[in-house]
This record gives sequence, C-alpha cells and structure tokens, in this order.
Amino acid sequence: MASTLNRQKSLARFRDEEFDLAVIGAGINGAAVARDASMRGLKVALIDRGDFAGATSSRSSKLIHGGFRYLPQGQFKLVYEALRERERLRHRTAPHLVHPIQFLFPVYRKRGFNRFTMAMGLTLYDLLARMPFKEWHSSLNASEVRETEPALSREGLTGGAMYFDAWADDARVTFENVLDADLHGAAVANYAAVESFSVAGGQIASASVRDLLGGISCEIRAKKFLNAAGPWVDDIRRMDDPATTPCVRLTKGVHLVFARTVLPVRESIVLADEHGRNVFVMPHDRYVLVGTTDTDFAGDPASVRTEIGDVEYLLAVLAESLPGIKLTSADVATSFAGLRALIREGKEAPSSVPREEVILESASGLITVAGGKFTTHREIAQKVVDRVMRALGRASGVCPTLSTPLPGARALADGDSSGSSAAMRSIPASSAEILKARYGTRAPIVARIAARRPELAEPLSRNCPAIGAEVVNAVGSEMTHSVGDFLIRRTSLSWRSPVEAEAAASSVARIMAAELGWDRAREDAEVASFTHEQLSRRVVV
Repeated sequence: MASTLNRQKSLARFRDEEFDLAVIGAGINGAAVARDASMRGLKVALIDRGDFAGATSSRSSKLIHGGFRYLPQGQFKLVYEALRERERLRHRTAPHLVHPIQFLFPVYRKRGFNRFTMAMGLTLYDLLARMPFKEWHSSLNASEVRETEPALSREGLTGGAMYFDAWADDARVTFENVLDADLHGAAVANYAAVESFSVAGGQIASASVRDLLGGISCEIRAKKFLNAAGPWVDDIRRMDDPATTPCVRLTKGVHLVFARTVLPVRESIVLADEHGRNVFVMPHDRYVLVGTTDTDFAGDPASVRTEIGDVEYLLAVLAESLPGIKLTSADVATSFAGLRALIREGKEAPSSVPREEVILESASGLITVAGGKFTTHREIAQKVVDRVMRALGRASGVCPTLSTPLPGARALADGDSSGSSAAMRSIPASSAEILKARYGTRAPIVARIAARRPELAEPLSRNCPAIGAEVVNAVGSEMTHSVGDFLIRRTSLSWRSPVEAEAAASSVARIMAAELGWDRAREDAEVASFTHEQLSRRVVV
C-alpha cells in the first residue's frame, strides 16, 4: 500500500461519505484508535484542530517505560501492561523509533527509596518485563555510583542501581499511527476543528467541522464518534451536553533542554527531589533533556508554557544532586510544557493520581478516551475499538495491532529492495543514517528525493540532523503546513537540536515556499513565527 496522505482528498471524503467512526483528536490516543479501527475494516475519519501530535503527544518525557515509581503506589497492573507494551514496541512494532536507555538510579539517605527497596522493586520490574538476563538491573555501592557518575553529590549517597527502560520520538510514533490509519483507508486531516454536533434519534449523527486552513465548513457523518481531544476532551463533551461535569484533571509537565557542554553528565540519571519524586536527566546527542514537573493546571490548554517556577524547581533538583555543575536559567537552550489528562477523582497530589485511561460514553453515544500512558497507547486503542465494534454489531476478531509493525518497521510495499538500496547508497552516508533513524524502512522514500536533487541531500544547517529532502517529503507526503510542523513535530529538532533548528528555519521555509508557492512575505513570516516560538521556550529568571 502506498501512502495517500492528501488533505484535499480527505476533506472531499468528509463531505461525500458516511463513516463508521469519526475520531476527534490526532494525539497518540486518537491516532492509535484510528489505526486500529481502520486495520479492522472500519471506515474511519480522523481530524485534529491543530497538527498531528500538536499538544501533549509531542511534549512527553520521551520515555517508553513501565513507570517504576508506580510500584510503591500499588499500581502493579498498570506497570505490567506498560512493560508488556514497551517490549512490544521495542522489539516488534516500532524498533526504529523505540530504543533502550540505561539509567543510573542513585540512592540517598532519607530521599526516596533505600537500597533494599530499590533492589526489590527493580527485581519485580525486570520480572514483569520478562527482561533477558543481560538486561537485568545491577545494584551498585556508593563508590561504584561515584565512579559511574562523578558529578553526583556524595553527601548521603548509599548506593544505587543501573536498569534498562526505553525512549522514543513521541511525535514520530504518533505520526506513524496516523500514517498507518491512512494506509488502511482512513480519511485524515489536521487543522480541522469540530464546532458542533447534530443529533438524530437521540444519537450524534454528524459533526460540523471547519477547515482552519481553507476556512470552509463541512459535515462529517458517522455511526460513532470518539472524543480523543486530550486536554480539550471536556470542551468536546460540553458540545454534546452543556451540563456535563468535567471528567479529567489537567496537570502540567515541563522539560528543560541544556547543551551537553553545560550539563556534562556521562549517564542517563534518575534523580529524586526532597519528596521522593523522580526527575529524569537524559543525554541525547549534543543536548540533555531534564524533566518533568507535575503540577495542577487551570486555564486555556493552548496557553500552557514553561514558567519561572518550573525552571527554578528543576534547577534546584539538579543543584542538589549535581552540586559541581552550576546551572542558571540562562543555560536553558529550550524547554517545552505539556498537559496530562488524569482521572478526576480525590484530592491526591498530582504525581499520586492514577495514570489509567478514562473511557466514557454519553447518552448520545459520544465515546470519550483520555489519559493513560503514552507507552500503553496501543492497548488503550484496542479497548476503545473493541467497544466500537460491539456497538456497530461487528465481530472484534484478533486485534491486528498486537503484531503488525508500524510503517517504518515493515518492508516497503513496492518490493523494490534493489532500487531502495541504490537510493540509500546514492546519498552521503551521514544523511542516510539520519533517514534510517527517523523513517526506518521508509527511509528510501526520502532518499529518492535526495538522489534526484543532490542539493537536498545536505544538512539544513551546520550539524543539523535533518536534510532538505525531508522537507519536500514532509510537504508532499506528511501533511506538513508550516516550518513549525516540520521542526517541532516531524523531526523533533526543536528540542533535540534547538540551536541547529533555529539556524535551519530559513532553509526549511525556502524549500517549503518552493513546494507550496509561498511568496516572500509568507516565507519570512514562517521563519519569524518559529523563531518567536523557540525564544518563548527560553525562560530567564
């Protein structure tokens, strides 16, 4: 199957067809549901008022993990399910996007776990994951921890452990779910906002959708509607029933990015604050990702941003555990803030609220899914689609996503292995490695563009891990409409290489202008918009 991601064709299908399922929201939950449903033979429409993975699903900790910290809370089922999904993603369905990461977890006196509970907890963690013995955790004494990471504070250090989890490009995982939904016949569009519902016989029959790029509205008709709008799920529920009460509690998670030259840690580290809450320090190439916070949020989800208090909290955790590394807010290369949609119950501290998903159905048939862990998105989607299949009177059958790899982890449909290999050989080896890391087996699709246009085989800026051919592919095949779409979500350069991304913005805009027919004013406006976005992510106290 060849990709048919074409926004205008999808908009036409919205007007002309009736769907089995319309999915509102193309974050990870909505994208995964659309993929699963379309693979089971349902006619699916998928829309988002912003870009794919435009909010929480591109602003996570980038971890694919079981959630070791949930074990003391007794959330064994959640941890087991997450570890099972972690291993499925890592070894079977997304090995090109999900990679192992080894953490050093130091233990300090009167701060979080002690050595015994750490060892017992990690043993259970490895058992639940069915880890091969070579990847089991190892316990360390204090001197071994200091040797492994000399920058760590020695005061109160009693030992620690090394253990494996995994990390991923969250936006890219989300996009490949969208892509696979498209490959299996879904009609997909970003920048398309639901404005109202129409009801017939007590059930939602259609939704009025406005094309935010073209300004034209249309009706999407479907037998079932799914609300997967993330932080906006309660807004969508109020369109259905103005008297409905909120079902989710929003909490904010902030991450900071530092150049590795100013935060020169050797290892990925799990640090604990004075309350025992974990903060991850994760080197990625030339930069280090630090996060996250977990605080209640009230207000417009679109306005969520990193604030001074968030920066001060994370800097304080770093200062306590890495006292020799003197950091200030001026050292922050960039940051990002996202919102978690958690179960709205009780008055627990945000970090203690259960991470299970919320699945509800209104009297008019609107199904809502929210929350859960990024790691368990496939399993959450399976539950939702099973429910939809029952509602439609269709047999659920064996869920195809249990074993079917994402597009970048399976062979190209054209079967032209020799041509694909030739395309990869025709471009610089460094560029070919960039493409394989981002697109997996689909890398030759981009390499062919670079082979035809050698000027697009070079990095977009000095040391930038992206090439010009990716911009052409993103515009033509990945429904990319802005410089931000490309640098923030299609490539994640905005956090993985923030300085290089800013330098590349003008090149990205120039290529997009040629592909989309932008005039110079639009080209300059795109660069200015992305630059402003990046500047706003630097918070200086």
